[in-house]
This record gives sequence, structure tokens and C-alpha cells, in this order.
Amino acid sequence: MARNRRDEEMILRIARMRYDQRLPQNEIARLLTLSESTVSRFLKAAMDLGFVEIQITPFGLRDFELERRLIARYGLDLAIVVQPRASSVSTYEVLGRAVASAIEERIQPGAILGVSDGDTIAAVAAGIRRARSSDVDVVSLIGGVGAPQMPTHSSEVCRVLANGLGARAWQLPVPAVVDDVSAAKVLKETATIKSVFDLMHRMSIALVGIGSISPRATVFRHGVIDVSYIDTIRAKGAVGTICARFYGADGKNFPTEFDDRTLSVTLDELRRAPLRIGAAIGEAKAPAIGAALTGGILNGIALDAEAARALLP
Repeated sequence: MARNRRDEEMILRIARMRYDQRLPQNEIARLLTLSESTVSRFLKAAMDLGFVEIQITPFGLRDFELERRLIARYGLDLAIVVQPRASSVSTYEVLGRAVASAIEERIQPGAILGVSDGDTIAAVAAGIRRARSSDVDVVSLIGGVGAPQMPTHSSEVCRVLANGLGARAWQLPVPAVVDDVSAAKVLKETATIKSVFDLMHRMSIALVGIGSISPRATVFRHGVIDVSYIDTIRAKGAVGTICARFYGADGKNFPTEFDDRTLSVTLDELRRAPLRIGAAIGEAKAPAIGAALTGGILNGIALDAEAARALLP
């Protein structure tokens, strides 16, 4: 039987109440003054019409045994390990949605969520669906890297994530690294930039990407720091980078000539956040991930199974 437009609108409305708002069928029936059997029939119609698709969620693709081992090995507060199946869905998308779900569960009224840039964090921002409270602030932890319209740019990540949570976005409208120390000092003292850094110092959750010392790291890939510098800092013992700040194999800060010109959260400031989640993909990043965990830069980790196995004995 053909359905009229009004029926289809009601089917879509009921589907959104059930799957977006997570309302039980009896509550939907009460709110719309319908019988539960009618709600059930409309939900089946939503499937038949293609309004709703059933998929295995990222939660179903998590490797809980590897998560338990990582938590025990590094004394973590949170570990998320995904084991993507062969499909058209990328590892970034699966991990992004899994981390987004964990953040949605942990966000409380008054929370301040600090976010960096990069491919993995952009995937988390794209995966955010809802929040329990609108009284949330999302703040960029690093100035711009790459073109502002790129989905991996810190301002865009902040905007998309805040929009998904229904939160306030606090972007950092400056380059990640400026030309000289005096320029960095002046920028940090301007009212707009100072308010962003003040929020960084009070964040309750930090979500950051982890870079290895390679041309693939965001700061090198986009020319913020010249790739010719890679061999120098690697030879001196740097193994990883977070928010354009470098650290060694012991997780301790690795000073560079760029530090005073970098407009981002420092590693010491990052360590003050109660929950600090690093997200990364690939076995090649294992040394950088392990150092960040060992040195207490992070107390939460989100990664793929390949990288997780490389971190375990």
C-alpha cells in the first residue's frame, strides 16, 4: 500500500525519537498518543523504507582483552582498541566513533574538552552524535596547521566537535608556530587568545593526536616545522610529538628551539587534565604512544589492534 507524505513524516519522526533520542517505544507511544503496536509497526516501516539501517557499532568492534592488558600494563584510566572488520568503513571512522561514544558518556555539565588537530581527532569530531548537557566548552589546544578549511585543522575540529555536542567552541585563531618569540608573547596576551589559554588550563578532558618523528607527523607534513629538522631531533632522542610539543622515550619534555614560538598547550599543562586521551593508528606510532603513556603525558589511549599489540610484551 502506498504511503502518503504525512505517514512518512510520522515514520521518520518516530525513528528519530527511537534511535537519535534513545526513547523507549512505550514513551514514544505516550508522547504521540499512539499504541505501542503502531509505534512498532512504524519502526519496521522505517527499516523497509531505508530511513534506518542496522550496523555493527564501533563498540562491537572493540578488542576488550587488549584494552584490559593495556590498562594493566600502563595503569590507564581508559583504553579503547578497535579491530575493524573487512568493510568499506575505514579504521579512522571506526576508532573515531568509538572514542566519540566514550566522550559522550563522560561529558558532564560544566566540562571543558580540549582538542588538538589531525586525522584521528577529526574522525572523532565527525563521529560525535549527542551530549547529556549543553553546558560544555570545547577548546582548541593548538593553533592552526594547514589550510583552515581542512577537516583536520584545529579550528575545524573544534567547531565540528562542539556542534555535535551542542557545546560552545573556543578556537585558537593563530598559527601553531609563529616567526619569533616576541610575536608569540604579544599574541598570548591579547584578550581573545588569553581566554582560550585560560580555558586550556582548566580543561577536564583532553583529546589529542600522537605524532611520531617522521614526515607523516602533522607539524612536518604541513610545513609548520621543516622536515630537515627530523633527523636532528630524532638523533637527540625525541620519539614523539603532541600539539607540536616534543618528548623523549621516557616521556619527558624534549626542549626545542621552537618551544617559545609555539602557540599550543604545553605537555606539563596537558598533564594537569584529569583525563588525557591520546588517539593514534598504526604500529609505526608505538614508540611515541608508549613514551607518552610511560611518562604520564596521557592516562587514556585509543588505537587500533595493530598498534596495541606493539605496545604489549
